[in-house]
Amino acid sequence: MRRGALLVAALVAAAPGVVLPGCLWSFGEDEGQGRICAAPVEGGEFCVSPGEGPASAWSQAAARGSDPIQMWAERPEGMTLDALVTSPANMERWFGDIDRALGYVRDEQRSAESYKASMDGRLRNLLGSARIQQKELLEQEPVDAVGGFEVALVAKANSEKGPLVAEIAADKQSIGAVQGILDQVTLDVGSLSGAYADLAADFAAYRKTESAELDTYAKLAAKASTAAVTELDAIETAILEAAHGASAGPQEMALRAMKLSAEIAQFEVTSQEKLAPHADFMTTHGAANPDMTSSAQRSNHAMLGYVERRVRRSDRAAMALLFGIAMRRQALQLLDESQAVRDTVAEAKIAKAEVTFHESAEAQVLAFEKAPPLGVKLSIPYLAKRYDEVTAFLQMRPLCELPSSSWREAGCAAMRPHFKAAVTYRATTLPGLIKTGLSTMKAQGVGGGLLDAAAAKLEAGDVKGAAVLHDAALRGAEGT
Repeated sequence: MRRGALLVAALVAAAPGVVLPGCLWSFGEDEGQGRICAAPVEGGEFCVSPGEGPASAWSQAAARGSDPIQMWAERPEGMTLDALVTSPANMERWFGDIDRALGYVRDEQRSAESYKASMDGRLRNLLGSARIQQKELLEQEPVDAVGGFEVALVAKANSEKGPLVAEIAADKQSIGAVQGILDQVTLDVGSLSGAYADLAADFAAYRKTESAELDTYAKLAAKASTAAVTELDAIETAILEAAHGASAGPQEMALRAMKLSAEIAQFEVTSQEKLAPHADFMTTHGAANPDMTSSAQRSNHAMLGYVERRVRRSDRAAMALLFGIAMRRQALQLLDESQAVRDTVAEAKIAKAEVTFHESAEAQVLAFEKAPPLGVKLSIPYLAKRYDEVTAFLQMRPLCELPSSSWREAGCAAMRPHFKAAVTYRATTLPGLIKTGLSTMKAQGVGGGLLDAAAAKLEAGDVKGAAVLHDAALRGAEGT
């Protein structure tokens, strides 16, 4: 049995949870199609039309680079989220391109590494933009996933209708138009309520399986720690099956939630557009424009966040167990060899570790010296990833501050001269860049409440939190 191939086949569905679409597009009658793209790990983008299919993009990327190859679906240039959400057909076509691209990686290429790279790469950025817009909603208290949704959509519409009928019965034409719109809203929400109720029920059942999932991994780990070489293959297979079961259902549920959220957004936009011509009439007579979807969207986002964290945790647990089994297999096999063979193996592993650590150290030094990427429109640097890179670099300081004779010394010697500059960069330079970026965006009139939140975190000493909010505001300003 090829364990590597089985790992790819079984863990391909164990991709991280997805988030809601943000930087999307509209397919109008006279507008161009989007593109399906692929990029090898060495870089470069190879895009084709949806008609050519994902296999064409993959082949071009594979011919010019190596795995992992990430794939994603792009919108036509200039298309916005506002243009997309008003048309269910447009949204379905974009989802179709995503499904085709990911399905090709998962089912045809059967590459778990490329599937994960796709979910964590450009596609994740596209889907994550909408969550930035929802951030303030997500920070509010959790709501009743089913009851709150139905009450907000049905009762709210009815409550807006009654005062209008009572107060302005004399204006029959206007009240008739508004009442007709609100009645239609009440009818339209039925299918959305049903879909949301089903999703919430499935989510509740999924949450109840968390302890059993963790218990399964714990039992497999205990069994593997005492297993003989001949028993390891069966345990490895059981781990792969457990990982597959822990990811397949959540992935399907997350995609359902993403599509439902898009439908809710379309419903909200359509309803508000129908009421817009009567806005002055309603305001004059004290009838507020109803908010019928924000509670449902908050709950939807909360469910997606939980699924994402749990699938990631399951993925890490399975990979750690598989790595441990590989180590145990090697150790048990070496026990049957002579001392001379064991010494030779140990020397080879130390030499390999020295080379690997040295290469990693040089890569970290290059990442530290490289300037962070800039936004295209405002030329402001993205800083959250930069903070993580500098922090990871400084975490090596305790191991490398003093010279030694260990296998790490070559790598430590490459990093040691840069530790002092990294400390200064994280403590002084990075906060200064964040402050400058916030000021620039505020002067340009972009960023909204995210700028104030980022400034408050910076003032409190939370540089990482300030950098995350800074980048969220910058992505919003850049439209990505």
